[in-house]
Amino acid sequence: MSAELEGFAVYPDKVARAREWMAFLKTHQKEVNATLGPEHILVERIFSLSVGGRFYLCWYTEQTGASPDVTESLNPIDQEHVAFWRECIDEDVTRLRFRLENSFYV
Repeated sequence: MSAELEGFAVYPDKVARAREWMAFLKTHQKEVNATLGPEHILVERIFSLSVGGRFYLCWYTEQTGASPDVTESLNPIDQEHVAFWRECIDEDVTRLRFRLENSFYV
């Protein structure tokens, strides 16, 4: 199993759209959850963060294997995700990469 946490900058003029997307995901929880199994994802959490006046969305995942390329998915939620990503995520800004230092479980 692997775990990762990465943050991606949102275009400054797309912050409201990013918040709309997060609200959409919350209201479509069942459909989103259905996408996780085929992607080998046990847990996916999305956090938001502002750093230096820039808004980021940060994805935390725990996976049992490599995920297939989401851009090739026929699932409507995945297709919406790809469209959102292309519209709102500024890939010219270096992503925030977090390194796991410790894990603690009960």
